[in-house]
Amino acid sequence: MSILPPPSGHDVYWEKWMDAFEEAHETPSEFPLESEEEGYLDNEYQEGLEYADNPEDPIPVRGVMTPYGLMPLTDDTLASRKFKFWVGHANFRLTEDYYRVIGRIEGVETLDILTPYRFRIGVGKMFVDRNVMSDVRNTMVAHVGLKNKSD
Repeated sequence: MSILPPPSGHDVYWEKWMDAFEEAHETPSEFPLESEEEGYLDNEYQEGLEYADNPEDPIPVRGVMTPYGLMPLTDDTLASRKFKFWVGHANFRLTEDYYRVIGRIEGVETLDILTPYRFRIGVGKMFVDRNVMSDVRNTMVAHVGLKNKSD
């Protein structure tokens, strides 16, 4: 996250959520085709080619273990391709009641409170990200203001 000015009161800053599995799904760069110094195929890469070329052996697939078994990582299974995720950073504690507060906002498709000060929302495809994020921020700041007055 870039250096942001400190907030003057309660606030929420946003950053695009980066899917760790999306990088793993891209073309693997850890298997060099040729050694720059020697000019031959790397032994591990050669073994991988032999393994993939043998029709009796299964082709290794990148995947993630789920309660339903191994789920292969493809364009169809990456969460970042299905949802428009944003991470919100708050400078006030996110308590249980924020599930209800944020969950009521039009356009919020998913909600995960990750830490006491960080949460992730998925914005519905038929909504404008910035509008939903602004509504979430304004609602959260108003809610924390009401909470502080009642304490």
